[in-house]
Amino acid sequence: MSDHDQAASRPAAAPRAEAEIELKLRGQPEALQALFEQPAIRARLVGRAATQRLENVYYDTADQRLRSHGLAFRVRRRGRSYVQTLKSNDAGGLVAWRGEWQTPLASPEPDLALLPPGALAALSGLVEPGELQPVFATRVRRQVRRLETGDGDARSVVEAALDLGAIEADRHRLPIAELELELLEGSPEGLYELALQFDTTAPLHVETRSKSVRGYALAAGEPPPWHKAEPLALSRRASVDDAMGTILRACLQQWCVNEAAAVDGRDPEGIHQMRVGLRRLRSALAVFGRLIAPERRRWLAAGAERIIGALGPARDWDVFLTESLAPVLAARPADEGLIALSAAAEDERRRGYEAARAAIAAPDYTRYLLELGRWIEAGGWREQPTERGATWLERPIVDFAGHLLGKRHRRALRLGEGFADLTPAERHRVRIALKKLRYTAEFFEGLFGRKRTRAYVAALKELQDALGHLNDVAVAESALGRLIEGAGEPRLTLARGAGTVLGWLARGTVEVEPQARAAWQRFVARKPFWD
Repeated sequence: MSDHDQAASRPAAAPRAEAEIELKLRGQPEALQALFEQPAIRARLVGRAATQRLENVYYDTADQRLRSHGLAFRVRRRGRSYVQTLKSNDAGGLVAWRGEWQTPLASPEPDLALLPPGALAALSGLVEPGELQPVFATRVRRQVRRLETGDGDARSVVEAALDLGAIEADRHRLPIAELELELLEGSPEGLYELALQFDTTAPLHVETRSKSVRGYALAAGEPPPWHKAEPLALSRRASVDDAMGTILRACLQQWCVNEAAAVDGRDPEGIHQMRVGLRRLRSALAVFGRLIAPERRRWLAAGAERIIGALGPARDWDVFLTESLAPVLAARPADEGLIALSAAAEDERRRGYEAARAAIAAPDYTRYLLELGRWIEAGGWREQPTERGATWLERPIVDFAGHLLGKRHRRALRLGEGFADLTPAERHRVRIALKKLRYTAEFFEGLFGRKRTRAYVAALKELQDALGHLNDVAVAESALGRLIEGAGEPRLTLARGAGTVLGWLARGTVEVEPQARAAWQRFVARKPFWD
């Protein structure tokens, strides 16, 4: 898949569509069915329940231009009626916020000319008449309940749909057992309230991929796609309160939209981007930390830290195998020590991914995810405002951003004083400070214009890359030490391979050192874009 596909780019300025806001939970079919029949759930029922059989055929062009632009087009059969639907922003995530256009059809054949003007504008230039062809299908038995949660201003109405069936593509089949919660009235907080109630009574997991994303991957035989963070569009007129919600949602989205790729494990970028999303979340919590009640802030940060730690070993061995060992092995393919080291490292990576999958499948992971989502949607920082929060929340975000960026910039400069003579531990602290500064700069760069911020962020990235190599060497040294210490009979062979790798890395460190010093000087000379 190309970088363009991986990014799942959206159509620019897509015309307005009817919004679809939904959260999916997956589990065992029997558990979901039992949960759906509980008296506590029935007590929330508004109107009558319904059961339907739905068949959906998803269409795209031969080169899948709709998919590459974040669009999904399907024709649904329900009984003897047909309806065609175009959905936008179909990348997935924790809560999906999608545009949706639909029109009835007289037959199962798509007819784009019948779509409303907004949908036709979204498709403009992407599809020519006759180009669409079937890619995959879904067949489900859907049980629908309309449920009410909360009361007064906090009242929400949610359509809960239990889907049991499968996605089918050629001879491939992927079972579906999920509970789809779609917001009809009220705040997205209502989705989380209901999901948390379901989660207390059955082992559930948030489904972070839409049926279309899963269907495309099944049809192509591809691993789940990974996604980088998308640029944030913050208004200079926005308050700190508004910006806080936007930034936290974006971090949560990047984390969740990469979960499937991380669990799959075939592409190392999946677990990397999931960790980046979690680290951005942790950084955002620190950015706004003094506006959040201390007890809540500690709970939020501890949850993120726990998951980051669980993903760490898999990521460390990915980096070692693909970046540290690979070039050495390519240069010395017959080296017995390197061959043995590669096999041992692969075993460690496999165990790392098993631990990561276990952590993601654990009940406390789902609970933290849903609690965090509810807290963000409820604007939980307003429930127990701190003294600092009372001062800043209603002020313009541009004032807060400049204040905070200046503070983090000065800290990085202070830690990097005498850069050439810093110890590895001191440079590691500089690297962490630079990473926090870069995340903060990326959060707020839209406030100052990306032309102004580009050179500053580029200087930050160059310096981070140089220091990142030094950190990779330190991680490799530590990991190899543990690997050899725990080895059995082939310890001597592994030690020879480790020595070869560390010697190669040491040579690279000598080459990187002048680059790192020069990158530091360029960063120091770079004028802050927020001044």
